[in-house]
Amino acid sequence: MQKIRVAIVVVEGVLPSAVLGLRDIFYLCNLYCKKEDEREFVCSYLGLDKEVSLSGLVLETKPVSEDKRFDLIIIPPIVGEKDLLIEADLRQWLIQSYHKGSVLTAACMGSFLLAQTGLLDFKRATTHWLLEERFKKRFPKVLLESEKILIDEGIIITAGGVTAYIDLALYLIEKELSLETANRSAALLLVDRGRESQKCYKDLSSMILIKDTQIKELLQWMKINLKKPLKIKTMSKKMGLGERSFVRRFKAEVNITPNQYLQNLRIEEAKALLINSMKSFEEITYDVGYSNESSFRRLFKRETSLNPGEYRKKFKFS
Repeated sequence: MQKIRVAIVVVEGVLPSAVLGLRDIFYLCNLYCKKEDEREFVCSYLGLDKEVSLSGLVLETKPVSEDKRFDLIIIPPIVGEKDLLIEADLRQWLIQSYHKGSVLTAACMGSFLLAQTGLLDFKRATTHWLLEERFKKRFPKVLLESEKILIDEGIIITAGGVTAYIDLALYLIEKELSLETANRSAALLLVDRGRESQKCYKDLSSMILIKDTQIKELLQWMKINLKKPLKIKTMSKKMGLGERSFVRRFKAEVNITPNQYLQNLRIEEAKALLINSMKSFEEITYDVGYSNESSFRRLFKRETSLNPGEYRKKFKFS
């Protein structure tokens, strides 16, 4: 019986846990989960060198080649602050593989490499929510939907988030074999299937990518003074700027307006209180400086994809 040939692309900065984890998922599927009449997955590590060192772990890789055809090609999550640049040989191989019928897939920052082939232009794709603005600026032709966990465009599939490589692997098992086998694999791994949105994981008040130290100090001050009626006039005065200049500078750095960021802060504080307290959502609404409980509930659902009760149940440990 013909096997399903899987190429796991290994480049500098790729997460070792994802590289090994992908192979393990397909191995366990072959060993315990697939039906007798279903095909086996055969995984290969591919790269530009004979071996790649990943945080001290040395992996032997086969060179990317025009001659070999794979059914599935996976670019795992990659970690790095710099803009990823794809090597010409890898770019060419991915394009040729696509035209030969290989299914190209990527998880998290791996989507940045895939986007550089041009094959994602005018197609829907996802990546980690934290990388949304960075991706949009670099690849404006890609129809980014960063709230999605996984997007299937037929012969190109992208997944958002570091651990979304697990969602991706299980989805590929379903696509290549069967829903039953994918669910059996998920049960073996103790993994819940059916995640569709990154919204409930997104930190709406993240300051990781903020470089303007004065703006960053203001964001911290806003968080401390969340319950107070924070007006544009007050914030601009604290920055020593006129109101229009302040809003322009804030939006240029944070990508949203001060009032939108304040709204995000309140949602983040509400999420923390839902997890770490037994307060009702009505109490939480007033604690975060919001006056209307029903409108804040609608806002919370819109931004997290869960209502407050669902959010508490999903993330509260006890």
